[in-house]
Amino acid sequence: MKGNTFKTFNYELIFKSELVVDEHNQIPIVVCIPENWHQKLIDIYVENFNEISFLPHIDNKGKLCLFETEGILIDQNLPGILIQSLFRAQSILKDGISGKNRGDFIEEFELYWSQLPDGRLTHFVVPITESSQSVKCILKTVSQRKKEKQSEYLKRLNSSSIYIGKDSESLKRWKLGKTSILNAAYFVVFSQILIFPPDIREAVPLDYLNNLLQMVPEKDVSKILSGLSRNKVIVFAIKQPTEITNYIGFFVKGGKLEKYQGKYLLNNIERLQPLVVSRADKKFLLKRTSGKELDIDKKKILVAGCGSIGGHLICELAKAGYEDITIVDDDILTEENIFRHILGMEYVSKYKCVAMEEYIRKNIPEVSIKSLAEKFEDAVMEEDLELNSYDLIISATGNHNLNRWINSFIMEHRINTPVIYAWNEVYGIGNHVAYFKYDNEACYECFFGRDEETGELYDKTSYCASGQKITKNAGGCGKNYVPYGDVISIKTVLMCLDVVKAVFENKVESNLLVSAKGDDSYFINQGLKISGRYCGQKENVKKLTGNQFVNRECGVCNGNSRKGQ
Repeated sequence: MKGNTFKTFNYELIFKSELVVDEHNQIPIVVCIPENWHQKLIDIYVENFNEISFLPHIDNKGKLCLFETEGILIDQNLPGILIQSLFRAQSILKDGISGKNRGDFIEEFELYWSQLPDGRLTHFVVPITESSQSVKCILKTVSQRKKEKQSEYLKRLNSSSIYIGKDSESLKRWKLGKTSILNAAYFVVFSQILIFPPDIREAVPLDYLNNLLQMVPEKDVSKILSGLSRNKVIVFAIKQPTEITNYIGFFVKGGKLEKYQGKYLLNNIERLQPLVVSRADKKFLLKRTSGKELDIDKKKILVAGCGSIGGHLICELAKAGYEDITIVDDDILTEENIFRHILGMEYVSKYKCVAMEEYIRKNIPEVSIKSLAEKFEDAVMEEDLELNSYDLIISATGNHNLNRWINSFIMEHRINTPVIYAWNEVYGIGNHVAYFKYDNEACYECFFGRDEETGELYDKTSYCASGQKITKNAGGCGKNYVPYGDVISIKTVLMCLDVVKAVFENKVESNLLVSAKGDDSYFINQGLKISGRYCGQKENVKKLTGNQFVNRECGVCNGNSRKGQ
């Protein structure tokens, strides 16, 4: 039949049949083909879902979870897809009836739990320790709307979100304003047997909660539950014997804690709701990012410069999981900065570093970020910064003079903290990232030479020929700037992050210069000339080690390695 609706969903074609699962079982199914089957595939439902056993990979509407569409290519062959789907449905049902895929319940526990009737969303910051403890929660309040029926209001109230944190401080990340903070319970269950989710076709039974409570030491149950109010919020971390941890919760209204045969139970409750636990702890959130797991949360990073490069860089470092970041910049954000900075109009007229700290605290959890609104040199000389106390220093100012000062200070005081420098070139003709460590060959000063005719210093790394004016003026003294777009800064930041990662993975053995060529067409249209280095570089990205760019007559490092000194 065409143009039908099944389970509230519209389909182009629906037909019913019986699927032969094995020699003993023929199960009635409903095959539903949507109009956009080439994007969503087809759906197969078990028609008598409520009459069969609770099996894995069937949702609360009886639909079989056949395939994950994420990351796969869908063949534009409907008959082939239909046959493949039927075989997949047969396999799921056969394995479910035989119990072969019962372990899939454990791997997808939270998915089934979220499909229980009357579920309620709970945002949860998991405590650091794995011991049962009292935690804090906020029940989001809702106001009754004008002319809203009491029953509708209560429905909204009983489905409003709950927020749980280790303490009151951790609850601030959600910016819920002035709301009452209540005690909640967090129990860790170490089970010797597999604990399966309850049947999603029925309300969660009180026995399910009490069975979990009986697996928690009596003293923990008594101590923690006795501190809860009439409205009890309880979360369990179920440590399965398969080393999988499942997080589920309950909202319990009323009830009395009683001891029965040496175990505590909750009885005489008025309402029991399953809580769908949405974890918001940093360790869990970072699982969605790629890359090797490192102890990056223990690394201390100092960033000089919160401009176009520094702003994006600081944000990405925080998102990568670095928790201890100090940022230094005495510049103020103006309207002219907006279109190549991560910050917007909200932060205009604030110190960039202070604004960046505020932005990170608002948007990225569990980052210890500190800002110093002063010149980097002053902060160092006045001992507001102790460079030896950091695991990495990054200069994102793009200011060669400041970078040379940092380099000289590092060399003179024999500071062993590695330093990364990142800078853009005019009109996006190039991006550069350099890495230096005190005891390696070469230093930042090695990048600079003197013109034989004029005696003036010039940058040997530059793709722009020396002796040209590359700055523009935005109107008045002190309004000069080097023109480049936000995308250019993002490219430099990505290069810089690659070097940061390599440094903390101990993959950088020598000092390093990474240079990426950009498109020169717009640069040349501005009447500027490219350098011999740009012309001579065949690769899009060129990497040079210290022994390749060392200046044996450098007045700072003298062209030597200081290892062993």
